[in-house]
Amino acid sequence: MRMKRVVVAVAVLLAVGWQARAQTGVSASLAKELEAAEAKMFAGITAQDPEYMSKSVAEDYFSINADGSTVNKTQLMAMKGTPQQKMMAAATYKLFDKQIRSQGNVGIINGRARAYMGEQYLVEFLYTAVFVKKDGVWQFTLWQGTMSKDSPKPPPMPAG
Repeated sequence: MRMKRVVVAVAVLLAVGWQARAQTGVSASLAKELEAAEAKMFAGITAQDPEYMSKSVAEDYFSINADGSTVNKTQLMAMKGTPQQKMMAAATYKLFDKQIRSQGNVGIINGRARAYMGEQYLVEFLYTAVFVKKDGVWQFTLWQGTMSKDSPKPPPMPAG
């Protein structure tokens, strides 16, 4: 029984240490700012909000998507109203296992996300979102998503 307690204590210490290391150099207020920028990004991108796209997506935005495609800002803005964008907007997302780091005016969030359509679990992906603070605004500049090895096979994206 004592050995079991030692193993649990070591596991908790390792988990806390890993989380602290992931947050190294990021104050609570900065982490909160970056998480707010991330939430705003998910809402703005999935809804294709024109104000968000023009003010908060960097001109040099680039995305490497889980399906192997790449998208720049012009292509991203052209997705409004497409079947893919409508499907993304209809889904809900649960974000977890986040690691937040910063270097100067650059904020990096790594995490996992699950997408749901209603109650149906569709897909899990790992992601990196990069934000650059410019003129007091966190601009979304880079996205990279990878299907999780734990993900169910995603449904096909609508054509068009």
